[in-house]
Amino acid sequence: MIELYDIITLDDQKDYSVIKMEEYQGETYCMMVEVDKEENPLDNFLILRKVPLNEKEFEFEELNSEELKTISEIFHDQFMNEEA
Repeated sequence: MIELYDIITLDDQKDYSVIKMEEYQGETYCMMVEVDKEENPLDNFLILRKVPLNEKEFEFEELNSEELKTISEIFHDQFMNEEA
């Protein structure tokens, strides 16, 4: 299971912290920020789809450009609403 602020090492051998998760059309999308060894955020952000493999395991998939645009707008709207 994955939770907010978990640190995950991706295939690029970099560590990322999950900063937002959103359900959309039956899929789970995660916004992540790259972190350094002390878990300080860096400038690299990703949005990936979480794909369950079984009850305990999952993997992440990259989004196509149309999907990334839609999900980015959802995350953007959430951030704007949180600041209001």
